[in-house]
Amino acid sequence: MPTRVSESTLEQFRHAAASQQPTPAGVAVAAVAASFALGLLAKVVAITGRRKEVSAASVSRLETLTAAAQAASERMLQLAGEDSAAFDAYLSARRLPHSTGPERQAREQAISSTVRRAIDLPLAAAQEAAAGLQQCSEVCALTPPALIADLGLAATLLAGALRGFLLCAESNIQQLAPDAASYREQLAAQSKQHERALRHADAVLACAGMALESAATSGGAP
Repeated sequence: MPTRVSESTLEQFRHAAASQQPTPAGVAVAAVAASFALGLLAKVVAITGRRKEVSAASVSRLETLTAAAQAASERMLQLAGEDSAAFDAYLSARRLPHSTGPERQAREQAISSTVRRAIDLPLAAAQEAAAGLQQCSEVCALTPPALIADLGLAATLLAGALRGFLLCAESNIQQLAPDAASYREQLAAQSKQHERALRHADAVLACAGMALESAATSGGAP
């Protein structure tokens, strides 16, 4: 598979994820899913902004959100590649020689640096997913029934990816970090912060359900 996830085909990425190689793994797979979700969100917002019922002020805001979702989708693919590279670097650091004092010191420094990277990346991806959920919540009331299921799907995928990123960060902290206490504090703070984003996902699904029910009651197209 190409080094950059954005340069690989879906089949190449699927094959790599299903292989027995260490990477790509959880964070990369979740990031790719989140990238598609953010792309779908950008589509929903862009089409919603072209409706004649939408006010000029709302159109301007929706254009901003479309651009933000498109950029976040691209960043997610970048994070997917960076996560795979980070774990590969960690494995390489573990294989460094450590027979002498200087070798052991250099190896420990390399391991510490790569562990930090392996924890920071899923947390950064979690921030992107949370921001995407906030955007889903913001546009839900403006989204027409014909697009509301797509918005709900985007929110569902982003919520799943967010939970996955936090889970992978926790796993890396517990299994890789030599000093896990400080990392756990950071993870706990971010997990609490992202509870609100996950509530946004529930609210978007509730909004979608009500919109579809209203459309069915009024006899409008779904």
